[in-house]
Amino acid sequence: MPDPVASYGTCTYCGDAFPPGGTACPTCGNPGSVARGASGGLPKRTRYRLRLVQGVRGAIIVGVVVGLAYLMVSAAVTPPPSAPDPLTTSELLWVGPGNFTALSGEITGGDYVVGNYTVVNPPGAPITLLVFNSTAFTLFVAHGPASPLYNASGESSARLLFSAPYTDTYHFVWVNGFAPTTRLVLGIYVVTNYESNALVE
Repeated sequence: MPDPVASYGTCTYCGDAFPPGGTACPTCGNPGSVARGASGGLPKRTRYRLRLVQGVRGAIIVGVVVGLAYLMVSAAVTPPPSAPDPLTTSELLWVGPGNFTALSGEITGGDYVVGNYTVVNPPGAPITLLVFNSTAFTLFVAHGPASPLYNASGESSARLLFSAPYTDTYHFVWVNGFAPTTRLVLGIYVVTNYESNALVE
């Protein structure tokens, strides 16, 4: 029984498989072909071009295989992307007279936020910090009867420690109690860090 692979030749122009009994390469249309292992009988220039083409084709295949392997391994060992927690920050906040500014984010029940804040402009000016859950914050913004879960008023610099009693979106609100007519804008430097209360065994 004849070997079906041996009956195929190789196109002398593009190096692709040349079908048995074919009159032209199905890939490039070149009529010339050479039997497998018989390229030594080709003219020197044709033989050199054929080896070059086969080498380039082999390099492309190896490159694609290596590239795909790299992408698969990278995807397997790379951790999923993670966005920074909005309640872990170090920044300067500005709040106008009679107004407020806030940091907001979800806290899992039992987890907590620690940090501190200082009024840096003007130094020593008092400010009020209130912490609301999502429901109370909606009331606060609407000037309704909102009850804060944390209240620190009249301090220009204080430490912050808030433990969430349940999972919710919490709002850390700094209120500038000066009347709008004073035009006194307060600059507050705030440092906060979200801490998990989960026990790692």
